[in-house]
Amino acid sequence: MASGATGRGPWRPGEANEAAAAAAAAFLPRLLQQPAHAAADFQRHQQAHEQLQHLQQQQLQQLQQQQLHMLQQQQQRQQQQPRPKTVAWQPSSSTDDELNAAYYEAQAKIEVTAHCRPKEEIFQAFKEAIRMRPVLSPKHRELLANTVKGLVTDRQVSYHMVSAMGAAMKAAAAAWSAAGEKGAAAAVQQAAAAAAAALTAAGVSPQEAGQLAADTALTRGVGAARNLVLQHKVQQQRQQNAAAAAAALERAQAAAAAAAAAADREDSSSGGTDESSGDLFSSSGADSSSSSSSSSSSSSSGIAPDSAAALSRGVPIPQQLMEAAAAEELLPFAAYFLKRIEFFLKQLIKEVQDLSRKEAKVFYLQLDADVARYAAQIATDAEEVKEFRKMSLELYRSALSLLQQKQKEIKEKEQQSSAEAEDQVPLSLKMGLVLNYAVLLHDEPNGVEQAIDALAAQFREAVENVVHISDTEESRRVVMVMSLLRGNVEAWCEEANRKDATKLLGLDGSAALL
Repeated sequence: MASGATGRGPWRPGEANEAAAAAAAAFLPRLLQQPAHAAADFQRHQQAHEQLQHLQQQQLQQLQQQQLHMLQQQQQRQQQQPRPKTVAWQPSSSTDDELNAAYYEAQAKIEVTAHCRPKEEIFQAFKEAIRMRPVLSPKHRELLANTVKGLVTDRQVSYHMVSAMGAAMKAAAAAWSAAGEKGAAAAVQQAAAAAAAALTAAGVSPQEAGQLAADTALTRGVGAARNLVLQHKVQQQRQQNAAAAAAALERAQAAAAAAAAAADREDSSSGGTDESSGDLFSSSGADSSSSSSSSSSSSSSGIAPDSAAALSRGVPIPQQLMEAAAAEELLPFAAYFLKRIEFFLKQLIKEVQDLSRKEAKVFYLQLDADVARYAAQIATDAEEVKEFRKMSLELYRSALSLLQQKQKEIKEKEQQSSAEAEDQVPLSLKMGLVLNYAVLLHDEPNGVEQAIDALAAQFREAVENVVHISDTEESRRVVMVMSLLRGNVEAWCEEANRKDATKLLGLDGSAALL
């Protein structure tokens, strides 16, 4: 048993401990009041939490209002920004949604036409895109180069084919006329014309083919006229074989003579060496002369230079063209169709020249000039910057020179024919070229005046010609570039302390046009 228990004595029911009673009497009221105090504390804590949440919501709303106000002020400042002093026609500085949409549509048109359209449509799509913005990706530049090369090749092939058709028509017309003058029937005339066209395609001169075909059809019949081509080919092959055999024999004789001369030279003295060397040279000269004579004889007995075979330059002539050249419906009007063929050939030559020298070359020069100008802007080395700027200036000037040359040719053509030329130079193309060229001039030492004069002259030219443009899209592009020209002239005149911007633009104090 514990030690404390012995002092208390045994527990007896009914005996009250006075100290315990007093403690219980003092603790009982506090125990009864404790739930009321806990509820009050809980209410105070809940009210404080609600006040804190309300304060946080107010602070969040104030922060959102401040951010919205700052965003509105930023948008207003962007809308009120002044027009930049220097404007170049490049993709990065354009904010016109309509122009962007048109340019992206032109880019998409290039991608579509490159896969399923003729080269002419691809070239037209490139022209539309370049007139809007003179910058192409490397892939599109390569595609443009291949398109132009393909167009030039197609024009050259067409030229050779049409030239051959013209020669065939000349031969057929000569045979048809010769047979008709001698009273031949229509079937004989037609057979002679077809045989003459086939003969010139085999290498016979048109006049000779026409006369031979007419004589054969009249004297020996239609069947003999149809066999003329086969007979000519057999005879031509025999002549070529004989010429080749003669040339081989001459080469063998020359080789034997050279070997004999070399053997004599080894056994002779120095004087003999000179004589033998002279014989050797003479034998080689004889060899060359004989070979040239044999080649000339073979050429004279081969293909005539004015025949369809020679004019085709190896291009296969479609059978439809040969049949059309000898068609009975066309032969009475052969002179007219020959003139039309000659006109068409001239047009083909002009198209090839325009593609390879003028229009496409202007695009290439402008693209190269723009690339050189952009390279000068990002280059860090002073020598590289100078070289790029010099290259860009030369390319811009070359492109402008080509455009001016083409405009001069068009004016001369209009004066001669007293009619409007169809291949007008797009005004927007020249304006964009002058704009970028002037931007480059502006950054050159003492180049501000030249840049102002170039833009002002182009603006005055645009004012005179914009009213005569019938194409709505071209007119819209011209007006847009005119606003850029005017903005640069006004900004650069202010920069150079010049007060004659209005006079330079040709407005003379009148109301603003743009």
